[in-house]
Amino acid sequence: MATNVKIVLDTRHMKEDGSYPLYLRIIHNRKPTNIHLGYWIKEEDWDDTSQQIKRSCKLVSNVNKLNNELAKRKTDAFDIINDLSDKKLLDTISVNELKDKILNVEIKVSFQSFGQKIIDELISTNRIGTADFYRDTLNFVKNHSRGRDLSFNEIEYKFLKSLETSHLRKGQSWNGLAVYMRGIRAIFNRAIKENVATQDNYPFKTYKIRNEKTQKRAIGKEWIDKIWELVLPEQSRLWHARNYFIFSFNVRGMNFYDMAKLRIQHIANGRIEYQRSKTHKPLSVKITERAAEILDYYTFRKSVGDYVFPIIKRKSQVEMHRDIENGRSTYNDCLHEIAEMCGITTNLTSYVSRHSWASRAKKKGADIYEISESLGHSDIGVTQVYLESLDYTDLDNLNEMITN
Repeated sequence: MATNVKIVLDTRHMKEDGSYPLYLRIIHNRKPTNIHLGYWIKEEDWDDTSQQIKRSCKLVSNVNKLNNELAKRKTDAFDIINDLSDKKLLDTISVNELKDKILNVEIKVSFQSFGQKIIDELISTNRIGTADFYRDTLNFVKNHSRGRDLSFNEIEYKFLKSLETSHLRKGQSWNGLAVYMRGIRAIFNRAIKENVATQDNYPFKTYKIRNEKTQKRAIGKEWIDKIWELVLPEQSRLWHARNYFIFSFNVRGMNFYDMAKLRIQHIANGRIEYQRSKTHKPLSVKITERAAEILDYYTFRKSVGDYVFPIIKRKSQVEMHRDIENGRSTYNDCLHEIAEMCGITTNLTSYVSRHSWASRAKKKGADIYEISESLGHSDIGVTQVYLESLDYTDLDNLNEMITN
């Protein structure tokens, strides 16, 4: 037979993480063509002789399962070839026609398995938060489909509408639904790029993701002062939470993730110089009197590489991320208690300090673009970039005006 099929690692196309795509290579009458298998593997993790992924591979969670899947894809292709040969049709078609026949009957990668592949890749590059986002998306779809592993063809407009109805019937928000829908869309878009799904079945041509404006999260300066003046047992959970909240407000609404990762080395010459985790943009913030008072306690007798706040306790990227998430959960629980103690009716969360800073800036007469386009209640990502492009002296003066 002048036709052969092999699983190959294409080392001509490398991703940023050093991995290469796996292809089903078909050679028919001496002419080759490739079918992308939807997986990326590092060269040292691939055994070309056995056409299998080595057990040492860290990019996938279950090597044996994936090797079995790859072997089945190869076997299915050979079944098509043998069937065409038996019918005396194999020699009458081109290599591209053979490829089309294999693709038409090939078992497609499921939505769940493709999403898990993305998660495995993210974990291997320590992007734990993004991996959690995709994992939550898969669980959302899986719960609605009662655990059934859906194909991409089944993720259609009607299915998305049923997800929407089910979510809203439980009294949950449009914005919460939008998060999951963006996850589904991201997985689908990636699958299309890797030829695992097609544009023909893309459900977001007709399904539109809806968002609603969130409720105001800001509180007035009088409440900020009342929180600061609370008498709390030193080193208690509430005491730490109060300090985090006030510190955040005094350093232009630094978010909890960046506070958790703040190190002593980021503090010098009366300023905090750090890189935002979300946008990777450098920020320079003048330390206010109240922020300095908090820092004096947390930085005492610490070394340059130490974290300022006692949030991260473990070293691996996965464990660090879990420490931050657990710390955020505890922080928000404590803020709810603090709100009750102060008589604050606003839902006090880690975001309120950030929104309160922006709200107070507006009341102080700051330019709308400096605030709305800097911290932005509707699109924080875009507005943060604008803020970072402003002159540091202007921002220092603005911060002094807001926090005093």
